[in-house]
Amino acid sequence: MHHPPYGPEDLEAPRLPGPQFLQLLQKQRRDKYPDPPPFFQALFNGSLKHEDLEAWVKNLYYYWDYGSWFSTGAIFAKTDEPNVRGDVLKKLVKVEGKNVVNDLNGWTTPSYEELWLQFGEGLGLTRDEIKTWKMFTRSYFATKTLCTYARWWNWSWLDGIASFYAADLLGRDVMSGAYEALKKRYGVAEEHLKFFTNYIEDAANEIPWEEKALAYWACTTERQLTAARAFRTRLDIEYQLVLPLHVASTGERMPLRIP
Repeated sequence: MHHPPYGPEDLEAPRLPGPQFLQLLQKQRRDKYPDPPPFFQALFNGSLKHEDLEAWVKNLYYYWDYGSWFSTGAIFAKTDEPNVRGDVLKKLVKVEGKNVVNDLNGWTTPSYEELWLQFGEGLGLTRDEIKTWKMFTRSYFATKTLCTYARWWNWSWLDGIASFYAADLLGRDVMSGAYEALKKRYGVAEEHLKFFTNYIEDAANEIPWEEKALAYWACTTERQLTAARAFRTRLDIEYQLVLPLHVASTGERMPLRIP
C-alpha cells in the first residue's frame, strides 16, 4: 500500500490540460483492464449458475453495507472545497439512502445496502443468510484496502474523487450489463432489480461532476500523477473484489473465507 513520492524527474513533465488528463485516465483504464472482470463476463453471457448469483450477493454485502459507505464518508470528511464537498455529500446520501432526506424532498429510495438485500431476496435468499456470510478473504481485504486509502494519508480528497471516477465508470458499465443479463438470461423480475436501476442512474449522474472536479483541480503535474495512481488503484480494488467469485464459479478451487 506504500508508494514512494514522485521525484524531480517525474515532476519535470508539464501538466496536461484538463480534457487531456481525463482522456489519459480513460486510456489507462482501457490499457490496464480492456475487459470487464471475468465474473461479470460470465454473468453477461448467461453461464453462471443460480448458486453463483447467490454467492455474489452474499459476498458483496459487506462492500455495500460498509465499504462503499465508509470510503465515501472518509473522502467527504477530507474534502474542503465547498462545491466538491457538496457533490460528495450528495453522493454519500445516495449510498446511505435518499430516504434520509425524506423530510426535505420526499425521496423514499433506501440505501444501497437495503436495495442489495432486496435483490438477494429476489433470488430466494434470506436476509440472515446474506448478513451472516463469511466473506472471501480477497474480497474482504480489497474492501479494507479501499477504506484505508480513503480514510488515511494514502489519498488526498482529489485522489478520492479520482477513485470515485474509476468506480463509477466501471460500475456504470458492468451494472448496466448485469441488469440486462439478470432480466433476460436469468429471469429475475424487475421488482427485484431496483438496486441496479438506482445505481446505474446514480453513477451516470456522478461522472460529470467528477470529471469537472478532476479537470479543474488536478492542475499540477503532481496532482495529476497522484490522482491517476488513485484511479488505477481503485480499478485494481474493484477487480480484486469480485475475483474470488470467478474462481469459485469456475470450480478451480474454493477461495479462502474469513474466519
